[in-house]
Amino acid sequence: MAHNTSKGINPSMNQQQTPAGRLSTAGPSTIPALLAEAIREHQAGRLEEARRIYLQILAIDVRQAKSLYGLGLIALATGNCEAAARMIERAISSNGNDAAFHAGLGAALRLQGKLEEALAAYRRALELQPDFEEAHFNAGSILLEHGNLDGATIHLERALALRPDCAETHHALGMLQAKEGKSDEAAASYRRALDLRPEFVEALNNLGNLCASGGKPQGAIACYERALAIEPDRAEAHNNLGAVYRDQGRLEEATTCYRRALALKPDYPEAHTNLGIVLRDQEKLEESAACHERALAISPDFAEAHNNLGNTLRSLGRVEDARSSYERALDLDPGSVEARWNRSLVALLQGDYATGWRDYEVRYRRKRNTPRSFPQPLWRGDLLEGATILLYAEQGLGDTIQFLRYVPRVQAAGGSVILDVPASMMRLAGQIPGLAAIVKSGDSLPPFAWHCPLMSLPLAFGMTLESIPAAVPYLTIPEEALRDAQVLPWPRDGLRAGLVWSGNPQYLEDRIRSIPFSCFQPLLDLDSARFFSLQMGPAAAQMPPMEPRVNDLQSAIRDLADTAALISQLDLVITVDTAVAHLAGALARPTWVLLPFAPDWRWLTSREDSPWYPTARLFRQPRPGDWGSVIDRVRAELAMLAAAKRAHT
Repeated sequence: MAHNTSKGINPSMNQQQTPAGRLSTAGPSTIPALLAEAIREHQAGRLEEARRIYLQILAIDVRQAKSLYGLGLIALATGNCEAAARMIERAISSNGNDAAFHAGLGAALRLQGKLEEALAAYRRALELQPDFEEAHFNAGSILLEHGNLDGATIHLERALALRPDCAETHHALGMLQAKEGKSDEAAASYRRALDLRPEFVEALNNLGNLCASGGKPQGAIACYERALAIEPDRAEAHNNLGAVYRDQGRLEEATTCYRRALALKPDYPEAHTNLGIVLRDQEKLEESAACHERALAISPDFAEAHNNLGNTLRSLGRVEDARSSYERALDLDPGSVEARWNRSLVALLQGDYATGWRDYEVRYRRKRNTPRSFPQPLWRGDLLEGATILLYAEQGLGDTIQFLRYVPRVQAAGGSVILDVPASMMRLAGQIPGLAAIVKSGDSLPPFAWHCPLMSLPLAFGMTLESIPAAVPYLTIPEEALRDAQVLPWPRDGLRAGLVWSGNPQYLEDRIRSIPFSCFQPLLDLDSARFFSLQMGPAAAQMPPMEPRVNDLQSAIRDLADTAALISQLDLVITVDTAVAHLAGALARPTWVLLPFAPDWRWLTSREDSPWYPTARLFRQPRPGDWGSVIDRVRAELAMLAAAKRAHT
């Protein structure tokens, strides 16, 4: 979204300006006066008149260099870059020692996209005139475009030393510093450019981009809005503003921004694919796919659009097509972290664990994942022979519960295990036999020889779909938590069913996996069932405070050990895809998991059981957003289960 521009070429050639109309002959002696008149007209913006006079001079002397140069500048100003280059090359053939001629040629070549040739022209200008500020600026800008940051720095800093009050140079230095990861210096350069030129829209746009990537959304919004107040038709600023709104969850405002950008610039592939992203967020999946396809019709090799299309196709349940999109994105950009990450999720969803676990390691290169750093080596299945290994949680509570099943396997491989988990898991995970130590995440660690995040253990063990360690239960409830749960006033009749309707709202896909409490209303009228809320967090408030049909267990829960103990007293847990689903499954309790149409990778596709949790049963949406059908099916199954229990009591 940054803009590199050449500085203007000055038509002045230091000729004495003789008033026009005093020439009585048209020979070589009249050229200085004619040239002065041509330059005067040129500087005044009367290009046709200047052109006429330059041609008059060339009729006298076809090799008159400054007239050829002047005609080249007029061609450049009117957008005829090829003609400009040809004319200026003729000027150089007549006089190759004028630095301005070489700089003018550089400008014409650059506008044709001939950057290497343009750079050579600017370098020749600097050989002739080492303190030529415009040539330093333009050479630096080309090197910046080429990614030669060291070379760009030399020229741009020299340009700034020659002209410290040039807003364009401060702006170019800001772009260079941003590429170097020097965010503070870049922001200072952009702000200096804006001090010198308050209506510098490119600097506002780029400062906004810097704020957005640096986690300063309000600063970004202020920059984009200021840019749009100056230049309302700047499509890039509308697009960028939309991206910030989308990150803030302001989806309608983001949509408006993207549509405005496209109204101004219909062939803007980035805005098309960004609109597709926000439409996917709004569950408008067919529209989303059409936007990404439109971006690709404009720019077939747009790797990000292939990746984004893959995400929408995955949401539509077109898993194989999604994988093909990710593969295409990786063909075009093998270093794409997001495309490789997304391919890992699809591969795992398909049960292709060989590809999935390998690609899953790219998660640490994603911006939103910060890996823990240790001097000790990462364990990849090496012989441990009694060595101490640190295993640690890295993502959500559900992920941690799911992969604690691997701790005994690491011990069996010869490892003395130190386990690092969140505070809410300390009591429960501490029951795993044979731990060398258990540490609360963030606390100091005892010495160890190896380390491995829990979610890298499947790769270390070369796990396949058939070799999932699925023996349950693999977690043990602490005795004190179990005693506390047992003394609660549990009803003696009816089937006891626990309910969880919402997960962590910070999870990016939470909008499709969580449901409002009201969705459970059709279940609550079943007389033969007794309901208990295991819901924690803000979503617990969705249940009416005096709801007589649901017992709220929130006050009995301090940590996951308490939740586990309460689950042990229930006949069934009905939950959306949250940590409770994993906890109940790990405890070998009957668990019904309500899944969106496009589920998380671990639940695979088209099956009602889980190879991870033998006691789990999966209830899938038949189409995106259709929770009603899921609840209807759950109600019917629950009624039969409750009736069966009543018949046996």
